[in-house]
Amino acid sequence: MDADVLAVRALMKDQGKTQADLGRLLGLDSSQVNRIFNGKRRIQRHEMEKIEEWLGQTPKGATNNVVPMPHMVPLYGWVGAASAGRLTLAEQDLRGYVAMHPGQQHVRDAFALEVNDISMSPRYEPGEIVYLAPNRWPARDQDCVVVTIEGEGLLKRYVTRDAEKIVLRQLNPAKDIDVLLSDISSIHSVVGRS
Repeated sequence: MDADVLAVRALMKDQGKTQADLGRLLGLDSSQVNRIFNGKRRIQRHEMEKIEEWLGQTPKGATNNVVPMPHMVPLYGWVGAASAGRLTLAEQDLRGYVAMHPGQQHVRDAFALEVNDISMSPRYEPGEIVYLAPNRWPARDQDCVVVTIEGEGLLKRYVTRDAEKIVLRQLNPAKDIDVLLSDISSIHSVVGRS
């Protein structure tokens, strides 16, 4: 468990606040809060800001540091597998750095994103990290992140492409989604997950 979670837990205990209270604050269900406190989901930067305000202080021992190291890739914000307007790769959304996935060796500007919803469940669950090869078109039936010109980030399975659109597959609920090529800002192949 990371230092941020330990520090938040200690302050919550001191103030008599519960995990249910934290869930209501962040809009998370109990399973998501449990994943945080069991070390399976990280506290996101925007969530930590809410927590600090809620607790009235920065949790003692919380790091909130973003320090690059060799063989590490940036972990940006999060990708909502079906949610609009949630994907930005701006420096202010940098959550930290994670160990490079072997599939990212020799990939320039490789990065990672945190999954935020269940539309690709059971393949990807909220809190999981996906590792990407930027601006690399996926092969058929390979997972990818499509970023639209409006900033919408879609984590989906690539199915096919024609002259006007690509077809993506969502797993939960199962359906195919057409995205016009003119609406795509970038597309990144998923090369791993954790």
